Amino acid sequence: MVEIQNAHWTQMRHETAYNIARLRNRVYVMEQGITTVEELDGRDLEPTTQIWWIQIEGVPVSTLRVLKENPHTLSIGRVATDKPFRGHGLASALIRAVMAYYPDQQLTMHAQTHLQDWYETFGLEAVGEPFYEAGREHLMMVREPLLRSDNELRDDIDPEEWPSVNEDTPSEVDHGTPEPGTPQYFDDLQRRYRMRRSRRP
Repeated sequence: MVEIQNAHWTQMRHETAYNIARLRNRVYVMEQGITTVEELDGRDLEPTTQIWWIQIEGVPVSTLRVLKENPHTLSIGRVATDKPFRGHGLASALIRAVMAYYPDQQLTMHAQTHLQDWYETFGLEAVGEPFYEAGREHLMMVREPLLRSDNELRDDIDPEEWPSVNEDTPSEVDHGTPEPGTPQYFDDLQRRYRMRRSRRP
């Protein structure tokens, strides 16, 4: 089973961070020849940034990063898979995991235009006209929030109107939290959001 992991750059094992940096350098600098902008641009170290990756035999082979642009918008970038491991759905698994992990956030990305159709399969939609970034044609792509945020729900719900819970009744709702990074973890996360939303009056 593929295990998806995420962490802040400073919370990874040093070897993992180093190998993710090498992977991105191989894809963006050595393979695509992007040298007009720095690959390591400093944004990985922002406190709200999360690096996501899949590793095989202890070495990251697919990765992306999620940046916080404002309180309600995140951006996905630096999507990279090592050449020998392409075509196996690793990048797709990472993107789907991010989509499930942030259901109440707007997600954006600057996508290379030749990948537009692929990104649309994840629910991202092109917005505006193409533009050039790092010498390549890109499109802004957006996925609007699927669910309302915690703060919005709290503002709209009177706690006294929430359904009562009988403490003596076995719970059929909370089955514990699966291991982070597994498909069950992301399924459970979405289930909890749906439950919370269904409690709205």
